[in-house]
Amino acid sequence: MTDPVAEAQALIGRVHRELIAPLLPPEVGIWDVHAHLGEDDDGSLLDSPMLLDEMRRFGVARSFVFPFRQKSLAGYRGRNDAMIVAAEASGGSLVPFCRVEPGEGAAGELERALDAGACGIKLHPLTGRFEIGDPLVDAAMALAAERSVPVLLHAGRGIAPFVHDLEGMLRRHPEAQVILAHAGIGDHEAAVAASAAYPNLVFDVAVWNLLDLCSLITRVAPEQILYGTDAPYYGHACVQAKLGLTLAAAGAGADQAAAILGGNAQRVASGCPADRLSPPLGIPEPTAGYAALRAHEYVLACIPLVWTRQPDLLDALRLAEHTIDPAASPGHAAASEMLALARKTWRHELEVGSRREILSLSWTTFRLLEFADALLLCP
Repeated sequence: MTDPVAEAQALIGRVHRELIAPLLPPEVGIWDVHAHLGEDDDGSLLDSPMLLDEMRRFGVARSFVFPFRQKSLAGYRGRNDAMIVAAEASGGSLVPFCRVEPGEGAAGELERALDAGACGIKLHPLTGRFEIGDPLVDAAMALAAERSVPVLLHAGRGIAPFVHDLEGMLRRHPEAQVILAHAGIGDHEAAVAASAAYPNLVFDVAVWNLLDLCSLITRVAPEQILYGTDAPYYGHACVQAKLGLTLAAAGAGADQAAAILGGNAQRVASGCPADRLSPPLGIPEPTAGYAALRAHEYVLACIPLVWTRQPDLLDALRLAEHTIDPAASPGHAAASEMLALARKTWRHELEVGSRREILSLSWTTFRLLEFADALLLCP
């Protein structure tokens, strides 16, 4: 009996080789600015050998790495040191970031970790813990400006609107290079509107909805966009599919694509803003057609169900399949194949998948759905 997970991994690899890899500039050193290392309370796991193997498979030269959430300052101290050790052992492939949460000694731990070899700071605001307006964020930005290292801020789901507070910090610390994770979707419209005034503000592309990525590329200077996966939650094959297809639709040149895939991150890692901001690429309004847009909506309806280990009682995935004409394009043919296989992996993972994970973002079914969605909207 064929293992559906292995079948899905093979299909993802084949479609990436045939349809996505040719879109990426050759011999570009890709930099991933967003990777967790260690084990989280939700059961998510990524160790150095796993991460480095995945990087080699998909042409990624460097990854910014930082710990999952810890329960105490001592826990963060131990994991921050572990990031530094892992980076040293990687020969430069891993770039260690330190992390803390607000509390006594937090700012001091950031200084200690930077002195010990950390090359950046990661903070993860979340409503109920702290918001981007917390004094710790301001202190981290001041420290980042002083040390010429970047700050990566969680700016996705689960936080209050933050741009009003963030703009004050950006004005106070113009030398701090600030990365908003997840395309800043937690306050996306305001962040995009503010971006042109702050060359030291950049965004990573770790989002599940391709339209968020299209919105970012349409309205933000290419110098302010960085490749990021949020590993282990997203994988390189699917992130490269979403980004590569969107850049191709926008008519990005090879130099612009190379900068977004790696050059911008390399510059930010050295503490430098862009010399100038170019006009946004201005991807055209979506022209995929009603069938693809309908399929996109049905696929998005499936994703929270997959994350929370629920069956497809609404049969939304079958609705998505029924809207696609595989003869329309090679991309639609591959998407149709992925969605058909996703029905098998979904059932399989409900039966045998991990029960530790609170959010099942690392499950194979999600990989198939997000890849297929990109192929539908940017065939």
